[in-house]
Amino acid sequence: MKKRLLSSTIVVIMMLSVILTGCAAPQEAPAPAEPAAATQEPAKTLTVEFMHSQPEEARVTAIQSIVEKFQAANPGIEVKQVPVPEDTYWTKMTTLISSQKLPAIVESNIDQGRLLYAEDILDTEAHTQIVDEKGKDVFFKGALEILKAPDKDEYTGVPVSGWVAGIWYRKDLFAEKGLEAPTTWDNILKAAKALSDPANKKYGIVFATEESDFTEQTFTQIALSNNAELFDANGAPKFNSPEMKEAIQFYKDLYKYCPQGSNGVTQVKDAFVGGNAAMAIYSTYIMPSLYEQGMADKIGFAVPEKKSAAGFGMMTTLSISKGISAEEREAAKKFIKYMTDTESNIAWLHMAPGGANPVIKEVASNTTYTSHELLKAFGETASKVPEGFNELKMLGFQNGKSHPKMGNITGKLVIPKAINAVLVQNADLDKEIEKAQKAMEQIVNE
Repeated sequence: MKKRLLSSTIVVIMMLSVILTGCAAPQEAPAPAEPAAATQEPAKTLTVEFMHSQPEEARVTAIQSIVEKFQAANPGIEVKQVPVPEDTYWTKMTTLISSQKLPAIVESNIDQGRLLYAEDILDTEAHTQIVDEKGKDVFFKGALEILKAPDKDEYTGVPVSGWVAGIWYRKDLFAEKGLEAPTTWDNILKAAKALSDPANKKYGIVFATEESDFTEQTFTQIALSNNAELFDANGAPKFNSPEMKEAIQFYKDLYKYCPQGSNGVTQVKDAFVGGNAAMAIYSTYIMPSLYEQGMADKIGFAVPEKKSAAGFGMMTTLSISKGISAEEREAAKKFIKYMTDTESNIAWLHMAPGGANPVIKEVASNTTYTSHELLKAFGETASKVPEGFNELKMLGFQNGKSHPKMGNITGKLVIPKAINAVLVQNADLDKEIEKAQKAMEQIVNE
């Protein structure tokens, strides 16, 4: 009886199983289980290196603050600083070039940028894209023109700051004598003569005369304000042109009212900051010393002009190296563009107020930039100084191209030797001009 009941029960269960199986929806392969959150891989971070010559602790900290704000706005990108001391910067750069390990982003000046371009390791197309996107009119005219590649309409870097040289003068002394600002050759010479009193160690002007590149930089402004170009249309030297001879003669005339001897950086700076000269031809890096001496409000700034205005200066640029991945290239472009934004650019400039000046017009007039106590002390002069970038000129840079042998001429001090001979050694002007002309011809034809 129990066996029969058990058998019947089994039959019923089997029948129900068949019925339920027939009524059920067709079975599908089970969906794959979602991976646990703990096993998900974190998003990858792309790291780009940024090599610069600002190794001082305060500057590294300031740059890191800029970097961190950039990274917060661009998750997934890490910018790693590679600070290198300025005196070993070029050596480090050439070593990295040789090993093909140049960082994605490189800080450089004009001369370094040209050498890097000659090595064909700069992404000039990327620089041009950044400039075009930012807008060429945003920058001071000369700051961009001086960075043009020699053989195409692209840039060797993107400017983020720069220094400019010109004539610094004592506005208070000029006012006492009723003198006009030293902008034209006539006004410069007139003021130098009126304010010179060598018997009491007071000089009308002080400028470089030693055999160094500082003298070439200083003389550049005088020469190019007279349109005294160094090469003709075919690239041949023309140091013996009437315009160049006139410029050297004017420099010699000014020297009568200048401390005698081979003046270099220290002599020029000390004479002006120490109150022994009414004018000095120097870069913006003189501003911190003038501020420390409490002289800022007495100082004016002018760019020499005769046939045209001519300022001299150097750009600090950020460049992108070739040989990096497409992803690194885009990350580098984003960072460099970020460095041209007002807030981050001002933070960069304020690392060296006075020395580093804006190359972007709206930054130069921005109250956050001009509110720095050093710049505020100079008043309107501080906002006028960056305008010198509009008239930026360099010997050997003509028709948007840099002469390939200009670096050799500068390296061999051909121009400073001629200037020193004529002014300090009282050598014959015509003979020294011809001597320099032959030296340049030999360099160009090597």
